[in-house]
Formats: sequence, C-alpha cells, structure tokens
Amino acid sequence: MKFSMRKSLLGGLAAAALVTAAATPASAYCPGCWVGPGVAAGVIGGMALGAAAAGAANGPGPYYDGPGECWMERRPMYDEYGNFIGRRRVRVCR
Repeated sequence: MKFSMRKSLLGGLAAAALVTAAATPASAYCPGCWVGPGVAAGVIGGMALGAAAAGAANGPGPYYDGPGECWMERRPMYDEYGNFIGRRRVRVCR
C-alpha cells in the first residue's frame, strides 16, 4: 500500500475537527477559560493521531540495492489507437 499525503492530511483534519468540536464549549466566550490553547492542542493532537492512523497500514518500502547497471534502449511508441509512430530512447536500470 502506498503512502498518500492527501489521505493523511484529510484524516488529520477530520480527527482535529472531531476533537475540536468535542472540546469546545457551546459558548466560545468564556472569561477566564483557556479556549484558544485547548483548541490548538486538539488540532495538534488530532493531526498526530490522524497521521499515525494513516501510516499504520504502510509496511517497509521497496528494497533498493543502490545504483545498478543502467543503459539506454530504443523502445517503440504507439498512439492511442495502437498505431506505431516511431521509437524513443529510454533509460533502463537493473
């Protein structure tokens, strides 16, 4: 499974919205209360939980052995109808 930054951010924002909605009192005006830092902590905590949940399913990345042997090959090119239109040079690595 590939890492998706979009899914991670959306998950973090959804979690932040839920935490903020649950932590914010019905009336945002509360003299003497620290609503601002509470909301900020909820947003940061929600993003951290969302990022952890989104990244939990990802396993280790593909095995990479370092720079291998590379060469240039000429490969055929086809248009959207399957007609041969020429060749192009492509870098191929092992």
